[in-house]
Amino acid sequence: MLNWGIIGLGNVAKRFAASLTHFPEAALYAIASQTPEKREAFQKAFPAEKVYDSYAALLNDEEVDVVYIALPHGMHYKWAKAALEANKCVLIEKPAVLHAQEFVELSQIASSRQLFLMEAMKSRFIPLNKVIHQEVTSGLIGQIVSIENHFQSHHDYDAYSYLYDEVQGGALYDCGTYCLASVLDLVPGQMTAIQNNVTYHHGVDVYDEVHLTFENGVKALCVCSIEDAVKDRSMIIKGTNGQIKVDYFYRPTEALIEAGEESYTVTVEIPYDDFYPEIEAVHQGISYLKTESPLMSHQDSIRLSQTLEAIKKVSHG
Repeated sequence: MLNWGIIGLGNVAKRFAASLTHFPEAALYAIASQTPEKREAFQKAFPAEKVYDSYAALLNDEEVDVVYIALPHGMHYKWAKAALEANKCVLIEKPAVLHAQEFVELSQIASSRQLFLMEAMKSRFIPLNKVIHQEVTSGLIGQIVSIENHFQSHHDYDAYSYLYDEVQGGALYDCGTYCLASVLDLVPGQMTAIQNNVTYHHGVDVYDEVHLTFENGVKALCVCSIEDAVKDRSMIIKGTNGQIKVDYFYRPTEALIEAGEESYTVTVEIPYDDFYPEIEAVHQGISYLKTESPLMSHQDSIRLSQTLEAIKKVSHG
C-alpha cells in the first residue's frame, strides 16, 4: 500500500484525488493546505486520514510515502526539494520548475536517495499518445517534416490567480508546457531557431505563437492562450509519407492517420480518466525501485525547462 500526501488543494488536486480512488494499492493518507476553507472542502469530498495546515507538517509525517505537489508553479521547486529531503517520492505538477537548474538539483537529490521523482506530464502516458509515438518513430508517416499543435482556452481575469502573476503566470507555463512536451517527445536533437510572438495582458503572456526549428530540419508551431474565444486543442504531425491528426492532443482517444495511400482512424480509450495512466506509472516506478519514468524522465523535464527558458528569452509582443 502506498500512502499519498497531497500538497495544494485546488481543482487539479481534486481531479487527481478522484483518480486515486481507482487504485486499491493506494491510499489518500494526508492533505495539506494553508487555507482552512480548502482543507474542509477537500476533506469532505476526499476524506484523508490526516489533514495538515502546513506543508512541512505533512512532509514530517513518516507514514507518507509519496507526495503530489499541486501548488502554484513558482512553489514547485521549494516543496519538491523539501519532500525529497524528507525521503518522500515526488510527483510534481507541470511545469515542474521555472528554471532548468532547479530540476537538475531535484534529480540529483532523488538519485542519491533512490527516490522516484517525476513531472506530472500526463499527456505522455495517455494510451493513444503512446501508440502515436511508436508509429511515428517506426517511420509509419516517413520522416517528420512539421508538427503543429494548439492549446487555446479562455480564463476570466483574476488578479489573485497565479495565472496572472508576472513571475509564474501566463499561457506558456500553464498550457504551453503540453504543446512543447508533445513536440519534444517526437523530435530529438537541438533547436537551431526559436521565435515567439506574444500578446501580453495584465503583465503576463496570454497568447504565445512559438516557432521552433530543429537541427534535423523539423519545424514546429505551438500556439497556446488563456484569453482566447477559440477553443482549439488539435495537433497535426506531417511526415514525408503521410500525417496524423488528433483533437485534444494532450488526452486524445481518436487519431486520423494518413500513411501512403491508406487513411484510417485509430481509437484507444483512456481507462477511468486522464490522471490514471500517470498515477499508474508512478506506482510502477516506485514498485520497481526506479528513480524516474522512461516516458517522462528527469532529462525530459530538464530539456522541457530549458526550452521554456529559451522561449522566454526571445519572447516579444
